[in-house]
Amino acid sequence: METAVPAPLREGSIVALFDRTGRLLLQQRDDVVPPAGYGRWTLPGGGREGNESPRETALREFEEETGVRLQRLRFFATISRHELPGLRVERLHFFFADDEVDPADLQVNEGLDFRFWSPAEIAGLLMNPSSRSLVERFLASDQYRGTLALAAPFRVGVSVIELDRWGRVLLQLRDADLPPGRFPGHWSLPGGMVNPGEAPDLAAFREFEEETGHLLETLRLFRVYRRDPELPTALVHVQHVYYTDADLAEDLITANEGQAFRYFAPAEFEELPVPPHTRTILAGFFASASYRALFH
Repeated sequence: METAVPAPLREGSIVALFDRTGRLLLQQRDDVVPPAGYGRWTLPGGGREGNESPRETALREFEEETGVRLQRLRFFATISRHELPGLRVERLHFFFADDEVDPADLQVNEGLDFRFWSPAEIAGLLMNPSSRSLVERFLASDQYRGTLALAAPFRVGVSVIELDRWGRVLLQLRDADLPPGRFPGHWSLPGGMVNPGEAPDLAAFREFEEETGHLLETLRLFRVYRRDPELPTALVHVQHVYYTDADLAEDLITANEGQAFRYFAPAEFEELPVPPHTRTILAGFFASASYRALFH
């Protein structure tokens, strides 16, 4: 008698949990759903039930399968079957988390096994093409690389103060599902981490383009800050701050990271939720000769 194949689900959620070394938690399957299942590795997850939100599905499925309730779940992407034909659902919601989970605390409630694998080890695992595509997409992402970079013992970052013709500064609305210590829902300067071996100015150009879709022509260094004692709430130990008056059109800026980008005049900052270190940087810049020289 042939094994019945379940009808395709309409929506589902998966979770990429990774540890401080960058190892990704994968589930070894015990089903025979085509194209191939038993013994192959994949990201944990499952189908949406009732009126669940995609996030609720991800949390429930992960807890049901591993016994672990995640606290630092974040959204990564939604992928359709049109984009990735091998999906078992019409739309797949992809989440990730960097909760510290002891492998000994993982329960194998579904599947054959759960194990953390390094990217190099994952390359040699038996996986379906769609699962491998999803994993490779995540491992190549800024969300994965950036979160890992924040776990480094010494971190160097860059910020860009981009101004329009009226002297307003472009700010990014940070994602609402960031961990509390990373200022979710706050307006901050675009920027990010300096990669090993990368010059800070090149990192500033790269980060700004990645986040907004615009490659700046010029940048000038305003200041280099040290977290201790200048910016105690900063997420990096050294912060290189650059500025430019590129006057980009707000409606042509793409929010590739964060929720939105918007220009604000200095007088508007008082009412905005802004991280303390960003507020310190902007106050210093607007009081500086560098800012005044742009509008003499």
